[in-house]
Amino acid sequence: MLIFVHIFAGALLGLVFWHLTNDRRAIPVCIVASILPDLIDKSLGLLFPLVLGGGRTVFHSTIVCILLFCLLLFIQSRFVPLGVSVAGALLLHQIFDEMWTESPNWFYPLLGPFQGQMIPEYIGTYFWLEITNPSEWMFMIGTVAILAESYGNMIPIPRSSLPDTIKTGAYTLDVAGLLIMGLYLVAAGLTSTTGTFMTPSYYQIPNVTAGMLALCSAVIMRGEMFDTPRRAVP
Repeated sequence: MLIFVHIFAGALLGLVFWHLTNDRRAIPVCIVASILPDLIDKSLGLLFPLVLGGGRTVFHSTIVCILLFCLLLFIQSRFVPLGVSVAGALLLHQIFDEMWTESPNWFYPLLGPFQGQMIPEYIGTYFWLEITNPSEWMFMIGTVAILAESYGNMIPIPRSSLPDTIKTGAYTLDVAGLLIMGLYLVAAGLTSTTGTFMTPSYYQIPNVTAGMLALCSAVIMRGEMFDTPRRAVP
């Protein structure tokens, strides 16, 4: 899955944890945790190509999530809810990467050593996939919308800023765009439609999972418009 799907999934998960824990820090924490597996494992793959060259190794394995959950069981701290959100974001990243298709890596060390090889010219290849994929643009805009809605009241806004009706309209338009895109991606996945304008680099399962993410986000973000003013914000 491409990077903005992971980032958007992290932002959405952080939004849910904010509801559950009343801790707004869950949003940036989940965003960082959602891309941490790629940042670490791709770097390890470049540094140790013979051992960790697959690019989906240490932080793409369930052992990391299990160890983190075990650690949380033995500590008493106000940071435990944030730790749970980190573990959840890591696991969500692995699910969106379909790690069950790379079972030796996902269940390491139960099925042997890490396997796989990183795509040649990885950064350049995925950079072009990113900027040519309209679905990724929508997920990027959705991430910005979540951050603006969640943190907008913490940023000094000049009196000349846009009226609230325009801000609400832009947010609603983004939610509607995610809803329409979600329906399209799910339909494309179920019918195995690939190579279209909205799915130039996805195939069946990623289309469905990305579509379901967009549909869930449309529901959650729409509810967030009415819930945020009533919630305490630490």
